Amino acid sequence: MKILLVTPIRPRPDDPHLKWRRALTSLGHTVKLVNLSRFPAVKIAKSLELFYARQRFKPDLVFFSAGRDAAWLVKKTVFFTGVAPEMLSSNERQIGRWSRLVVVNEPADVKAWQNLGAEKVICLPISAVDPADFKTKNCRRDIKVSFVGTLLPNRQAFLSQLKQRGVPIKVWGWLPPETKILPELEPVYGGEAWGRKTVSVYQHSLIGLNLVPEHLPLGGNLRTFEIPAAGAMLLAGRLNPDWFVSGRQAVEFHGLKDCVQKINYYLNHQAEREKITNAGRRRCRSEHTYEKRFRRLMKHIAVL
Repeated sequence: MKILLVTPIRPRPDDPHLKWRRALTSLGHTVKLVNLSRFPAVKIAKSLELFYARQRFKPDLVFFSAGRDAAWLVKKTVFFTGVAPEMLSSNERQIGRWSRLVVVNEPADVKAWQNLGAEKVICLPISAVDPADFKTKNCRRDIKVSFVGTLLPNRQAFLSQLKQRGVPIKVWGWLPPETKILPELEPVYGGEAWGRKTVSVYQHSLIGLNLVPEHLPLGGNLRTFEIPAAGAMLLAGRLNPDWFVSGRQAVEFHGLKDCVQKINYYLNHQAEREKITNAGRRRCRSEHTYEKRFRRLMKHIAVL
């Protein structure tokens, strides 16, 4: 099948959409990537660029990933979004509503898109891993607890309280504009971490802490899958039981006190921690890969 993959691409080799292309290609599809980030800001100009790309390539399907506003709508579009519809532009919502299929990252968003009039909506989820990025390495697990993510003020406050309670945590992440690292976190802050650096952090960690973003009520961010794939125990603020079973393949915590207690418990109970870690890694690598996601998606598309 010929697929036109229309998406914004970040200028980094770890952009997930590049892994989408790799997975689709490995499944036997011919994929042409159209990078919305390189298009003009004017919507009509974007529409023309996309129209000409479609005319030249003549795809069987168009995979459109939200993230850049575009006033464009064609038949045979499969619309992907990792956020709730209210977080998108009106044009993106229109594309989603009239697409052949909407693919979301969060189960709660299925109902939201149906209420907007989308004909068919599924949650894969979109987030996954490429096993090639997580080749087994005999790394020394010298980081007891790690956090990698955007260091929003509320996250920094939580991490600071963990540190004050004696949790041996190390922190990496991007600081949003006008946001500074809290003084108490400076000694454990390792700067930004992207792509291979993130993988390396988790491959050296015993426990990977996932502070799930508020717009994902049941989890589903990349960290949900990256942490177990790298061989660290996933400790998450929210956990979808359809993806990992808490206490068996990952661990869910509820609030600061519970988080501290579970970190201390699993750091002091190596056998239990390793059992969960190994089970989580096996499930992640067997079920939560981009190839598995797109194989499942193509089955849905085949019966539309």
